[in-house]
Amino acid sequence: MTGVAGVIDKIVADIQRGKRAPVYLLCGDEFLAREGTRAVVNALVPEDHQALSVEVVGDEDAASVAGRLRTVPLFGGVKVVVVHDTKAFMSKQNAGMLFTKSLETWKEGKLERSMEHLLRAVAAAGQDRAFVERAAKGNLPASAWEQVLGLETNPESEEWLRETAGRLLTVAADVSKGAAGATAQIYEDLITQGIPPEAVLIVTADVVDQRRALYKRMAGIGVVVDCGVRTGKVGETQMKPELARVRIKAVADQAGRRISEEAIQSVVERTGFSMRGLESELEKILLYVGDRAEIGKADVLAVLSNSREASIFDLTSAVEERDAAGALRALRALAVQREAAQPILGMLASTIRGLILARWVLDRRLEGRFDSRMPYAMFQARVLPRLTADTEVDDGSAAKIREMHPFRAFNLFKAAGRFTEAELVRGLRAVHAADLALKTAGQPEHLTLETLALSLCGGEHREGGGFSLDKG
Repeated sequence: MTGVAGVIDKIVADIQRGKRAPVYLLCGDEFLAREGTRAVVNALVPEDHQALSVEVVGDEDAASVAGRLRTVPLFGGVKVVVVHDTKAFMSKQNAGMLFTKSLETWKEGKLERSMEHLLRAVAAAGQDRAFVERAAKGNLPASAWEQVLGLETNPESEEWLRETAGRLLTVAADVSKGAAGATAQIYEDLITQGIPPEAVLIVTADVVDQRRALYKRMAGIGVVVDCGVRTGKVGETQMKPELARVRIKAVADQAGRRISEEAIQSVVERTGFSMRGLESELEKILLYVGDRAEIGKADVLAVLSNSREASIFDLTSAVEERDAAGALRALRALAVQREAAQPILGMLASTIRGLILARWVLDRRLEGRFDSRMPYAMFQARVLPRLTADTEVDDGSAAKIREMHPFRAFNLFKAAGRFTEAELVRGLRAVHAADLALKTAGQPEHLTLETLALSLCGGEHREGGGFSLDKG
């Protein structure tokens, strides 16, 4: 077995052989970290003794961890203290990751979790309550979005920040700049004093800065388990596709089901904010298929296509494919879910900007030639290497393509090949016109968005006003 599960299995095997570490740090995806912690705890302490031998705390109890570790269990054996979701490893360098996690969890509808991430991010970035107040009013300058949040400003991200920051002010949340540093010092002192011989400290953290002294000291005396599921790129929201595929297959196997490759791909495309979210969606699919042995693409679409992320994915995919009917279906699904118009418009704008980027590279670095029928392996072997060479005609666009997952770049080139650069530029103007119409015109929002979608997919002039991809 490979990945996180394989590492945890090795730790459990070592413990069973009498080889245990004084400290275990599990960092990354919360679901995987907690799942791994349960396995380690079960290996250290029999389940019927855990009520008296295992304590689970948070950073608010950091000062008491040393005393808890020294407490001898009533029935003897190992004393275990688990600290979940510590912020002791945070720094300004990874504050951006926390801002991203806050945005992701807000998209999933987990408002309290989004507030928690935002609060920690503000503290890690060295900001204060005044920063939160400006964010709640929508008064952050572009420089703050770029340098502090590390996020692109668009209607969706602006709505997230205003809403979440406003909620923090409503509950009078305390923004403490020094919280992470003070907590880290408590754990550093604990490591210096030494973990008692018959005790084990287990710590989980979703975000870590590996340059921090505490991380290096814990790694030096203990075991670090990387539970990360994302690619590590700034702004990346999807988990690594290969990890998602392995997990999907494993869950299906455990349930005694076969799942087709098309179905796996559909699940990967429609989920991925966290491993916990993936597990939840897979549970729905298994309930839907019941006793059937095979899970197909149609089952995945039936269960997941009504989610907000799925409908937005269907919308952007339809635009990339110039599928007007598909775009209208996706927009109407979003309307049923009462999705606000501005976030949808933001996603359409992002899609068109991505297509413009790919079209620019296609025209200037690939001489406008790209065979959409070529296999993915051929794209990796023949096309990607052509984007690595330095050239005077590149304005940085090729570098942005190289930063993408290769499969995303492959699909983006195929989509860009369906448009001319002029069409895409006019499409971006049409998006801006739609934005103005949403803010000033009296026509229904759904009509504005549907007119835009038809314009983006068709590119033909439509009589009766509105906006189209045609010049003028």
